[in-house]
Amino acid sequence: MIKGLRPLLLANLIALSGLAWTEARAEEAIAKQEDVKTTGTVPADITAPKEIWGEVNVLGTGPYWALSIREGQITFSRAGKNDVITVNPGPMAMTEDSATWTITHPPQHYTLTVTKETCVDGASAKRYDLAAKLVFQGRTLYGCAASVAALPAKPAP
Repeated sequence: MIKGLRPLLLANLIALSGLAWTEARAEEAIAKQEDVKTTGTVPADITAPKEIWGEVNVLGTGPYWALSIREGQITFSRAGKNDVITVNPGPMAMTEDSATWTITHPPQHYTLTVTKETCVDGASAKRYDLAAKLVFQGRTLYGCAASVAALPAKPAP
């Protein structure tokens, strides 16, 4: 009986250590974002412009999907499904014109890359300054993105 429990205990220990690493990574990313807000200086290990890795809205069609990237969380929306909110661990990889998030929080597992390049939304023909690629459930989906700061203000009611 005890012999059969060892693999289960080991699997739980590995899962918990991965969760702790992810939470620590998320706390580190949030702290970096706070430093940028308060000091106005970007850490040396963040090479992409803030409009790529800061607060960003991403959307794709065929099928519809959207991601709302905010300081402490990412909200993943799909047609006909409940929104899934996960901790924003911050980009796991960056270049001077892209940022990539790898989300491994259950129940979602996906990779999102936001790139500084012109994108035209096929549904509305609207132009965006950022393009997005989402790898989810074995599929690669494409969409457009915009930093929240670049979105036009809503008119007053």
